[in-house]
Amino acid sequence: MALVEMQRIYALVMKHDQAALLQMVQRAGCVQITPVGTDEAQGLSAADQRVQRNEEAMSRVRWAINRLSRYDPVKQSMFKPLPAVEPAALEEEDLSAAIAVVEQVEELERQSGELRGQHTRLEQMAEQLQPWAGLDVPASQIHDTATTRVWTGHAPQRGLNRLMKEWAGRPAVISVLGSQRDSATFYAVVHKACADDFLSDLRAIGYQHAAPLLNQETPAEQLEHIAWEREDLRAQEAHIEQRMADLGTSLHMLRLAYENLAARKGRLDALGTMAHTQSVSVLAGWAPKAVAQPLADAIIKAFPGAQAMVRDPIEGEDPPVLLHNHPVVRPYEAVITGFALPANGALDPTAVMMPFFAILFGMMVSDAGYGLVMALLIPILVKIMQPSEGARKIFWIIAGGGVSTVLWGALYNTWFGFGPWPSLFDPVNDSLPVMILCIGVGALHLFTGLILGAVQNFRRGDPFSAVCDQFSWILLVIGLGLLLLPQAAQIGKWMAILGAGIILVTAGRDKSKNPIKRLVSGFGALYGITSWVSDLLSYMRLFGMGLATGVIGMVINQLVGMIMGGGILGIIFGAVVFVGAHLFNAAINILGAYVHACRLQYIEFFGKFYEEGGKPFKPLRFAPRYVRLHE
Repeated sequence: MALVEMQRIYALVMKHDQAALLQMVQRAGCVQITPVGTDEAQGLSAADQRVQRNEEAMSRVRWAINRLSRYDPVKQSMFKPLPAVEPAALEEEDLSAAIAVVEQVEELERQSGELRGQHTRLEQMAEQLQPWAGLDVPASQIHDTATTRVWTGHAPQRGLNRLMKEWAGRPAVISVLGSQRDSATFYAVVHKACADDFLSDLRAIGYQHAAPLLNQETPAEQLEHIAWEREDLRAQEAHIEQRMADLGTSLHMLRLAYENLAARKGRLDALGTMAHTQSVSVLAGWAPKAVAQPLADAIIKAFPGAQAMVRDPIEGEDPPVLLHNHPVVRPYEAVITGFALPANGALDPTAVMMPFFAILFGMMVSDAGYGLVMALLIPILVKIMQPSEGARKIFWIIAGGGVSTVLWGALYNTWFGFGPWPSLFDPVNDSLPVMILCIGVGALHLFTGLILGAVQNFRRGDPFSAVCDQFSWILLVIGLGLLLLPQAAQIGKWMAILGAGIILVTAGRDKSKNPIKRLVSGFGALYGITSWVSDLLSYMRLFGMGLATGVIGMVINQLVGMIMGGGILGIIFGAVVFVGAHLFNAAINILGAYVHACRLQYIEFFGKFYEEGGKPFKPLRFAPRYVRLHE
């Protein structure tokens, strides 16, 4: 339970060694680079052209990876770990082969875009020509003559039928080429003498002018040629698709190229924070105390003429925060970072929080069968999947919660919704003892928070604040609780009086020297006992969620029992329902338990002592996205 002690590190090298220095620091992965502020030296701009070119290359390579990912000959799976590479593979400088592949993908994508545009154009042409497919002459031949007028377009089918009947026997020819729903496509040839009358009748039935595409071929012939062109386009697309598939074998190279560019970006960003003169470069940063001096010695040894030094933080500096805990405790750092890092000089509560988190988690899931699945399955998944550091921490938190769940499930006698033997606690039939147990666990959790607050005050040389701000409340709350027990009521009374008296007298000591104002502040502080009631009642969710898990499990089993009474098919279907329903119940309750366990830490527990505000330690290091480094 500690924050890593940080030291300031400085390194001065000849300017031609700056790139090698940054590579060395990146391989070490233990220095957070910070800007160097000097009047004599001039830092390189972060907007340097090299940075811009590198980011553009990263974007292009990432796009090519995404475009080719479906052609990956090595199929990716969430249960398959990322390929492992040596750190040296992320420092290659020659990326020409990868860039050549990117250019090929870009060209193929450009060609594919052109083909898609042609497809769209042909589809639009076909859509326009389709209504005229029945026209047996080229559109160019449909036009007015010296004695006739020609109309083409669309009209309602019923109106057009009526018009054809009305003009039967008159100097007019109306030909319907096709119909769709209630609309018909037609052309009409009418003698000029009747043209005005015919046009009036056309308008009366809802005529809409339209004309086929002018061409020397019939619409049917044009549609046939369009079909041939579309087939040719499909062949070209298939060829492009095959070339893309061939390039899929280069995916590993592209991923390595991206990691190289990402590593280079880190170094270029760091270069922009360094100070430079005509001949030397200066690097400054923060490093853990355990590695700062050895790294400084290594820099001096590696570069002729180099200078390096370390020092402790001075007043006014705010070093970054890095948590350091035992490997068993380390996964629970994810709960801390999910909230906020502790401030410099504050306590790291991870080790104390771990058992409470596991206990609260187990009480909420509360089914020993579910706990066994979590405790046994998650280590296997971690081994197979090789997840990222953050995901791995979450997995191990749930695995630890699984162990706790087995213990609480055994106490509650709940195994996949079954109760094979008498239980020590029965949330369903005898809920009061379980409720009292939940309140007791909550009180212990809150008192532990107060004790941690007292520890922080003692560490700062302020035991008086520990007595006034933490132990007084412990006395008051415990005393009020003892009042409920007849055999301890007298002791509880005096504990409560003593605690309340300390709070009343000392609560406003920092706000005013006026005794009346301090007394008023003390009464206001005593009102905070109401928040203790609400805080303790928050732990009733342990009972509620545990009860819900057990009851839903029993309902599932009853439902499965009814299903399995239907012969072989019933047994098969019942088994499927049993597994699926319990998996769903477990998943929902695991998620709920994790969220609510975090909430109880953040709001109830941390509220008693936690001092946030630390800035995370962000060293210059390899942070691969598509591969993992050999451990």
